[in-house]
Amino acid sequence: MTTPMKTTIAAALTLTLGTTPMALAVQDAAQPVPGQTVIVALSSGDAIRATLVSETNDSIVLLHPVLGKVTIARTSIASMVATTAPATVPAPAPVTAPPAAEGVDLDRVRQEAQPAANAAMDAPRKEGEVNPGDNAAVPAAATKEVSPWKLLFDGNVNYDAAKDKQLDFRIAASAIYEIKDVEKWSNNVEFFFKTVNSATTDDNLLGTSTYNRFITKGGPWLWFVKGQGQASSLEAWEQRLSLWGGVGYEFMKAPPFRLLGKLGVGGSYEFGENQNFLPELYGEIEWDWKISESQAIVGSWWVTPDVADFSSYQFLARLEWTMKFQEITGLSILGGIRWQYQSDVPAGDVNNDVRIYTGLRYEM
Repeated sequence: MTTPMKTTIAAALTLTLGTTPMALAVQDAAQPVPGQTVIVALSSGDAIRATLVSETNDSIVLLHPVLGKVTIARTSIASMVATTAPATVPAPAPVTAPPAAEGVDLDRVRQEAQPAANAAMDAPRKEGEVNPGDNAAVPAAATKEVSPWKLLFDGNVNYDAAKDKQLDFRIAASAIYEIKDVEKWSNNVEFFFKTVNSATTDDNLLGTSTYNRFITKGGPWLWFVKGQGQASSLEAWEQRLSLWGGVGYEFMKAPPFRLLGKLGVGGSYEFGENQNFLPELYGEIEWDWKISESQAIVGSWWVTPDVADFSSYQFLARLEWTMKFQEITGLSILGGIRWQYQSDVPAGDVNNDVRIYTGLRYEM
């Protein structure tokens, strides 16, 4: 057999030159029987893998995935051993070798089979299908598609029946759509409630929707739009709606730490006894730190000074720590602190509003 001819048909016929690689791939077995996959070592030094169809004292008949039925004279065979697995690839139209008495001209047989081999190698594959010339015995496992949506649910309840009866709870939910380095849309709702001796001392509802879009995929620059609504019957403003927009820059994005800054403009409108519109500037810092595969710390701080008077402003800072349960998929321990500050409040009210919470988070 000439060297160029060997190179041309090696992939299609799955031939291995020499006996050492063949010996490594074959396990000791009993005398091959029809129906088994065998490796036949030829006197020329070549080897061929196929299914044994039948055999006589003078010749054997093989069924090859590409050549079809091939008859080989015993005089051309150095050895034949069975592998541990049967052939699983269906054969195309058979190509018969010369009669056993004349031996096998493998050069001519391979040349005649080359067009069929090329067609089999180049044929389009269905999902999970292996072509005849492939060395892989098992199709690659299908990759599970990951949804860009993530849902989070938080909850904690505390009750104290000592000197005073106190009940407080926090519930929150988030729906986040994210395509990494392209866009992120976060929607969050959070509600705090507290009573002391049946008197309500805290009820605060905060809803936020933020959309980030990177200007170039994987680049540091982005633009954003953020809408927020807040309601509390215990505040002078009672309800507030806000809308801001601007640009952002990702200073750090390599794990385990990420840092993002934003600047923009917008405004807030307050309802209730005091109804007014406040044009505002907007600034924000976001960060997250992946401590390990199970633990993470995330935080943010945003501030909105009045456009006409920088001494009039409000800000909200948040820091959260989570640790995943190894035994329960999606469940985490959650601890956090939320600090909201307003520079202008009615007489008798406090500027600071600090809430500390612990509980559980479930991620879907």
